[in-house]
Amino acid sequence: MSVDLLEVRNLKKYFSVHGGSLHAVDDVSLSIPKGSTLGLVGESGCGKSTLGRVVLGLLEATSGEILFGGENTLAFTKDRLSKFHQEAQIVFQDPFSSLNPRMSVYQLIAEPLLINRVCRGAEVEARVKKLMDTVGLAERLITSFPHELDGGRRQRIGVARALALNPDFIVLDEPVSALDVSIQAQILNLLSDLKKDHGYTYLFISHNLSVVRYVSDEVAVMYLGQVVEKSDNRELFKNPMHPYTKALLSAVPVIDLDRPRNRIILEGDVPSPIDPPPGCRFSPRCAAKGDRCAMESPKLVEVGSGHFVACHMAIAASCYP
Repeated sequence: MSVDLLEVRNLKKYFSVHGGSLHAVDDVSLSIPKGSTLGLVGESGCGKSTLGRVVLGLLEATSGEILFGGENTLAFTKDRLSKFHQEAQIVFQDPFSSLNPRMSVYQLIAEPLLINRVCRGAEVEARVKKLMDTVGLAERLITSFPHELDGGRRQRIGVARALALNPDFIVLDEPVSALDVSIQAQILNLLSDLKKDHGYTYLFISHNLSVVRYVSDEVAVMYLGQVVEKSDNRELFKNPMHPYTKALLSAVPVIDLDRPRNRIILEGDVPSPIDPPPGCRFSPRCAAKGDRCAMESPKLVEVGSGHFVACHMAIAASCYP
């Protein structure tokens, strides 16, 4: 039985803005077993990246619990938090703006080693060269600067920096969305190989369902700060239950032009995340909504083995008691 490395319970992150409180992450609960990949998908602004940053402690949580190896990170002492920041790392979306343009490849990869005093002297150079080899960066590039490299090589630097401290958990925040398609495949294969060889646990954040299907063991779908569906990869793509998930999957391009498609076009306006009204947040755009949907917010309920959905209509249709 898989042991959860990360578990998030009723996590909330609100931002105070003019006119109220912006509910970026609102009562999210999920878990990631050790050595697996959870794909987190949803349209821009749904709270995916915010969730990843709160989990890592880059943003302070409003409330809830974040359990890492069974320990609540929100209750960590300063020393324990410093150790946690070595155990959990992030690869950012933009492989250029996330790197200091004044630092060489060697300096960029060596920086976390030096700051955390992992090694010193000749050991640093040896470790940097080993990391470059691990992520597929030629040793001749060690004195190069980010502006001299293409997007794929820059992102490999980001991956090497994330691996430098031997983490257990890595948040991959849309790590290939800014890259050409051919380079995307190289980075995805690299991440897959690293996971297989070292047993890393990933939270893979993306809006690209095709990419998520390729890399993930489980998939969670977010809409306006809430997880509306979560399931095993194959089950979710084979049997989506939430109307929003169905709409997302209907937009995925297919190669077989003769295959029948039922494209779902969402209509209506997206509700404001600032002090949202009661009820299901997807109901203004949902063709299957009922009277209950506008009054009561649905809970994330398990309707099948490991298949969770937050939808009154889908729960009723599944004959859940």
